[in-house]
Amino acid sequence: MKSEVDNSLILSGVRALLGNVPISLRSVSIELSNGKILWKCVFDENATEEDYELLSIAAGEVIADFPNYGLKEITETIPNFKKPQHFKNLIFQRKENN
Repeated sequence: MKSEVDNSLILSGVRALLGNVPISLRSVSIELSNGKILWKCVFDENATEEDYELLSIAAGEVIADFPNYGLKEITETIPNFKKPQHFKNLIFQRKENN
């Protein structure tokens, strides 16, 4: 069972992703650790600067919901054959055949 904080992070993250999911996005996860919201986005090798910017904007929307916390954005670009590692709360995962 998820904590109240986890549930709030998940809902905020999913809301922030609406309209901000490029084709190159493989997964997004979120977690609260040591007073910081950790926002991790994993992209495939076709990601553009515009794609990264979209997810940074989404991260800004999340931190606006939690003004008492810091934010750490983590972005990874990995090939499709590698499985992404996630934080505690996976909020988006692209369907893949691998």
